[in-house]
Amino acid sequence: MTVSRVRDNVTWRAVRVVDALEQIGRWLVIAAVAIAMVTPRWAIGSIRFGLSDVLCVAGAACWGLSWAIDGSRPAAVTVAKWPALVLLAGVLSTTVSLDLLRSAKGLVELLGLWVLCPIAIVGLFESDRWTSRLLSAASFGTLIAAATNIRTAFQIGFAGGLPQVWGAVDGLQGYFQVLGIAVALPRLASAISVRRPDRALGWSLCLVVHCAALLLTQTRGAWIAAIFAAAVLGVTRRSVVVVLIGLAVVVTIFLGVSADWAALLRERMQSVFRFDASLSGFDSSVIRVALGISALQMFLSHPLTGIGLKGFTVALPYYAPDALPLAVAMGSDQVLTTIEGPHSTYLSLLAETGIVGLLAFVGWVTTSWVGAYRWYRSQSSREWTLRNRFGFTVLGGVSAIVVFNFFGEMNASGAIPLIVWLSLAQGLDRRPADIAAARG
Repeated sequence: MTVSRVRDNVTWRAVRVVDALEQIGRWLVIAAVAIAMVTPRWAIGSIRFGLSDVLCVAGAACWGLSWAIDGSRPAAVTVAKWPALVLLAGVLSTTVSLDLLRSAKGLVELLGLWVLCPIAIVGLFESDRWTSRLLSAASFGTLIAAATNIRTAFQIGFAGGLPQVWGAVDGLQGYFQVLGIAVALPRLASAISVRRPDRALGWSLCLVVHCAALLLTQTRGAWIAAIFAAAVLGVTRRSVVVVLIGLAVVVTIFLGVSADWAALLRERMQSVFRFDASLSGFDSSVIRVALGISALQMFLSHPLTGIGLKGFTVALPYYAPDALPLAVAMGSDQVLTTIEGPHSTYLSLLAETGIVGLLAFVGWVTTSWVGAYRWYRSQSSREWTLRNRFGFTVLGGVSAIVVFNFFGEMNASGAIPLIVWLSLAQGLDRRPADIAAARG
């Protein structure tokens, strides 16, 4: 009798501990996603990280402890197979690395953020309710950032033209606004379909704020990501086309006005299609082309191993064209910043980890997009349900991430929302048919 009671007590306590750890892990990841939108990265020597990175790793650690204590719940290790292959390529790249310490830091970053976090995220957010909360946190964070950026623009004024406002997260800001649009768009369409004018008005205002903040970043890659994601969502669900057309009309009218402060935006958009020195954005385009050529030369010199994970900065002087600067002025404050990569995850991994690292990363992004699309189509219905709404959101976000990696680097600190989106896409096919009523 006594032994039985002790065993029951231990089991009862273990279950309580496991559930508490999972709850804490979920809220830590939710906080990480929201905070990633509004907090800057920190630098300690050559190490850069954000509060969102710390919180997400802590949330993954909580899940890991709960999994170890329980022992009966399977870990979704398959969702990390592609980033694990990137990690393996990074390990091989250390054999030719010019700076082993930097490569070691890169390996720790990949292991913690790219391999362990996705496994934990899929384990923690397997229910529809918690997934919806996670995406709502992303929407809240991007909305706060957008409102802050718009307020900053009005404080600066428009006398010298439309100001460029990146916000706390620098070049990631525009892409995070696209994620905010990916959350708001299906919710607006859902509110319209159920004839809720109050919700429709609220989400319409959210979309306008996101688009205004996106334009303020003056980030051409983010604009392309928004257009591509909108095109994918419009083709996937035709009922949102009316909303997209309305947004396009608003943006066109905004850019078509004759005010001088809109001229800079028009020039930056034109610079996407015209390689003209008179246009705003020409200098950055030239630098990006030169960095791309440098990355390809690094790959050609070490096609199998690359030049070493996180070794782009060290190797750049040996491969860069003579006229390419090693530091450029960044942001509205024009702070001189050392070039740490080719401004593309694809090119960065190709140069630093060779062909294996690139193909593994492309596999991660591609399977995430295909998985999100197939899962959404399998859940699709005329009415907006919770499941097809967040499936639609995940698809839009992954579509934006596909474009982001041509113009930005995901293996940098502060990119937690992008990792979360890919992780959710990888874990969609693991959801049972009616898991909404399951635990959590």
